[in-house]
Amino acid sequence: MAEPSPSVREDMPWGACPLPTDPPPPELAREVRRHLGTVPIWAGVLAPAPWVVRCNIGLLGAPLAHLPSRLWELATLVVSQDNSCRYCFGTQRTLLRILGYREAEIDRLAHDLDRADVSPIERAALGFARRVSRAQPRPGAADRTALVDGGFPAAAVPELVFAAGAVVYANRLSTLVAMPPESFELAAEHPLGRLLMPLVSRLVRRRFAHPRGRPMPAPAATGGVGDAVVAALGEVPAAAALREAIDAAFASSILPRRTKLLCWGVVARALGCPANEREAVDALWREGVAPVEVAGVLAHLGGPGVDAREAQLLALARESVHYQVPVIQERLRAAATTLGADETVELVGFLALANGAVRIGAMLDAC
Repeated sequence: MAEPSPSVREDMPWGACPLPTDPPPPELAREVRRHLGTVPIWAGVLAPAPWVVRCNIGLLGAPLAHLPSRLWELATLVVSQDNSCRYCFGTQRTLLRILGYREAEIDRLAHDLDRADVSPIERAALGFARRVSRAQPRPGAADRTALVDGGFPAAAVPELVFAAGAVVYANRLSTLVAMPPESFELAAEHPLGRLLMPLVSRLVRRRFAHPRGRPMPAPAATGGVGDAVVAALGEVPAAAALREAIDAAFASSILPRRTKLLCWGVVARALGCPANEREAVDALWREGVAPVEVAGVLAHLGGPGVDAREAQLLALARESVHYQVPVIQERLRAAATTLGADETVELVGFLALANGAVRIGAMLDAC
């Protein structure tokens, strides 16, 4: 087996995690182990806001009905590389090596998709996933038609968009807190780890094979934020996981509901998704915030009723849409000095979820 070449990962700038990296409380650890068979370091980092831990498990482990698991695995790598997420890229690179992908093949996927050892339709699908992630410009109906005309199953398009959105979510979650590397990633670089890799590969393939599901009725509308994107996913089984994640994010009372609605609106405005922005504005109106006031906040990230702390969080929300790693990590560290650990984790989890969900909604609406 060739020596690993971590140059791609090492080229990614990465700061220090501003949160404790202690193991999660025993009850939460048991819950995580029941789902994953292990307790990753992120479970401890995110433990101050347990819904974020559960959201991570639910979104990344959501069942697929049409999209091949291999495309999910490859999309995770290329989108994470695109978003300069050192944690996600390093973790996925290691998993792909364990699963038998050659180092050179992984490097081609990251650096030069045109030369990667994938089929033409896989290359087209990965390019589409990248455009969903970048959203600059976002793919439209013509791109979807070209993908389907090229042989990609039409029923799998919403799942491909969901997969890209889920990786966008994971990238922001890990990047904003500068998530430390997992122990298995470090172990895989050790000579003994490389020697045992064929054995580990069989175990990992059985344990972490992406779950398969069947199409199922879309979750019922709640009359609040998330209805449009969940409806756009149709009968994709992962829609239930997204509905659950959005409901959990707004049910938590760690940060004010008003602040979270404004952050959702800021992300929707930055990504040009009228449906998601309208849902946030309507929800704020029901909270007693006039639409004209909301319009001012979304445009200027300030205004009547917005104090310095809320303005700082709204600025982070806008920055999270198209970020530079050193800048977003420094701004999160600055915000964390005035927030509790639970508030910091909820903020990061919420912004990550908003970025993933709004991209999914915007892309499916455009397609």
